Amino acid sequence: MTSGVDDSELLIARSDPRKDRPGRLFIVAVLAAAVLAVSASAYVFSLVPPPPTPTIYVVFADPALSGGNASFVVSNTSGGPYPYAGFEVRLSVNNFASTEFFLGGNGSVLRVTIGPNAYRITWLDSDADGSVTMGDVFNVSGDRTPLPSLSAYEFDLQWQSTWTAKAFWTTG
Repeated sequence: MTSGVDDSELLIARSDPRKDRPGRLFIVAVLAAAVLAVSASAYVFSLVPPPPTPTIYVVFADPALSGGNASFVVSNTSGGPYPYAGFEVRLSVNNFASTEFFLGGNGSVLRVTIGPNAYRITWLDSDADGSVTMGDVFNVSGDRTPLPSLSAYEFDLQWQSTWTAKAFWTTG
């Protein structure tokens, strides 16, 4: 004790690495449990079936262009019946949409204006049942003229604001 410091204070306490082993094992066990829980959750969620694909209730055949006008046939329907009074029609030309119009009865003509152009939409009820069914025909034409060329068209037939059947075409 020549320096006035007790020799016992000079000893630095060192921990034995073997004594820290339980702490390390605990951390490893917690991490392994977390990985196992995440893996099990991912597996369980992978077993849940995906939501059903939406049903398309009215399907149009590809539009046919003749004399500068478009016509398309209802190629399939599911569910229904779908009386014409429940439908609204919208026409879009080059991403400019008309307002919605109620579909008229068999053979009626809807006159739609988009920008400077007027269009005519008709529905021909092939079986005269008053409902949109397979075989019915929709026609879109210019108002007593062919459809404007170099244009992209979208025809929307919406049933009571729940689903929409669509037809697309372009003019050359």
